[in-house]
Amino acid sequence: MGRVRNQQYKNNLELRGLIINCIAMKLSETDSLEYLKQKGYTCTVRTLRTQKHLIKSGRTQRLNQIVSFEFIDSHLEALDNLYHIKSEMWVNYHAETHPYRRTEILTQIANLEPYISEYMGLTKKIIENKTKEQLVKQVVTNEQTRA
Repeated sequence: MGRVRNQQYKNNLELRGLIINCIAMKLSETDSLEYLKQKGYTCTVRTLRTQKHLIKSGRTQRLNQIVSFEFIDSHLEALDNLYHIKSEMWVNYHAETHPYRRTEILTQIANLEPYISEYMGLTKKIIENKTKEQLVKQVVTNEQTRA
C-alpha cells in the first residue's frame, strides 16, 4: 500500500503539492496516477479527482496565502540579494587596479540602482496596503463590537 492509504487526504500537503504539479504539467488522469506512483503515492482516480477539486476550490485561499506570506518573503529575499550584489561589486571595485575595469564596475553598480529603486517602491506599496488592511480590519472589529 502507498503512503496515502489510511491517511486523511485533506491534510496530506505532499500529495497536494504533487497533484498541483500534475495540474501545472496538464497531465491526464492516467499520467497523473503514474506520476504519483513514481513519487511513492498509490491512489485511486476518485482520490485524484477529489484532491483536484479541493485544490481548485481553494485557489482563492492559496492566492491569499501567497500574497500574505510567500510574496513578501520572496520580495525581501530579492531585495537582500540586490544589496548583497551591490556590496560585492564595491568590494571588487576597491580591489581592482585597472582604471577601465573600475569604470566598468561603477557602471554595473549604476545599472543596479533602478532595480533597487523599483523594489523599494514596491516595498512602500506593500507597507501601505498592509496598513490599509489593518485599518479596515480594525474598523470592522470596532463596528462588530458596538453591535
